[in-house]
Amino acid sequence: MDDRAQDSPYSGGLAASAGLLDQYATGSGRITPRPRGARLSEDVRNLLANALAAVEGATNGAGATADQLVYGNGCYAVGRHADASDVYLSILEDEPSKAEARFNLGLAYLRLRNPEDAVREFTGLLVQEPLLAEAFYQRGNGYDDLGQSERALADYERAIELDPDYVQAMYNRGILLAQAGRHQEAVAQFDKVNGIRPDISNSYLNRGASLDELGLHDEAIDAYTRAAELDPENAMALFNRARTNYYLGNLHGALTDYSQVIQLTPDDAEAFNNRGLTFDALGDYDNAIQDFDSAIELRPLFAEAHSNRGAVLEITGDLDAALEEYKHSLEDDPELASAHYNAARLYSRTGDVAACLKHLDRVLEIAPQLAEDAAHDEHLGWALEMRNLRREQGPDGAAEDGG
Repeated sequence: MDDRAQDSPYSGGLAASAGLLDQYATGSGRITPRPRGARLSEDVRNLLANALAAVEGATNGAGATADQLVYGNGCYAVGRHADASDVYLSILEDEPSKAEARFNLGLAYLRLRNPEDAVREFTGLLVQEPLLAEAFYQRGNGYDDLGQSERALADYERAIELDPDYVQAMYNRGILLAQAGRHQEAVAQFDKVNGIRPDISNSYLNRGASLDELGLHDEAIDAYTRAAELDPENAMALFNRARTNYYLGNLHGALTDYSQVIQLTPDDAEAFNNRGLTFDALGDYDNAIQDFDSAIELRPLFAEAHSNRGAVLEITGDLDAALEEYKHSLEDDPELASAHYNAARLYSRTGDVAACLKHLDRVLEIAPQLAEDAAHDEHLGWALEMRNLRREQGPDGAAEDGG
């Protein structure tokens, strides 16, 4: 047992906390955060909570700075971030230059969703320790939470300069590059992550998403496949692979992937909707309807699923039911171009010219790129010509003066 624990009046609880923190959790000095999503086991969490309770039962908190730091880190580890921040502030009142307490306070502020204060603490710490890669990384996380992406990117880059193997900084930088539409740089960043840590499923997932954005769909499929190999329960990797397979016309592959996603996440309305579209493309209308029904049951105001269900009903000849679905869809989302398009086409089929043109106008306002599709549609081509002719003639039916 160390001297600190022997000299402390609450040494049993603090010694136990320090040992547990160093072995299982965040450390008893400067905190080493656990990866996002990683949690303490319930057994370790209970042991830490009991050790903290022993300290709190023996005294009103911890006394010496080293004791306080262990106590604060224990609070942090079990999720008592407000209590932890109070402890670190108390330490800094007595020792403003205590770097470990300032770093840990910044972390506590991040967990409390107070990024402005976190950035302030990490900035102050970097005045003391300008080469501390972890402080740049965590300040980058604070800037990211504040929506200041360029500052976050700069801090992640500086952390990587100071520690060339800083995988977390590389990963977060790749995410921000992708969000900024800088997909070639994002792919290169995820390549670096994979070179150091080839076992991170989500790194391949995000690499695949950027490859898709670059139009490199076959390479994206390979990246999603690797992500799924590393983590067979990575539903997003399977979802993205399914979507790309559908885009490439690999319908059976898409169907298999969406079915796996639904097994893993049976409450995923998007997966049911997209599998319904795949069944539709394969001509399996009964299963398509069932999947759209499931999507709507999970998300009653799912406008796209209502519109897609209507399209299948229209194909099978139930025009009245199809029209009700399109109306339902537009009630849920009046700006859904595909529902306006479908409604315009159906009204054209039933001879309601005014309603057809009304919805066609909305289509071209919301998504003018659909004009080409309308021009080649057997039910909308004539309506588009009529619409254009009326616009050329002007409101009184006469040709407009070109000026």
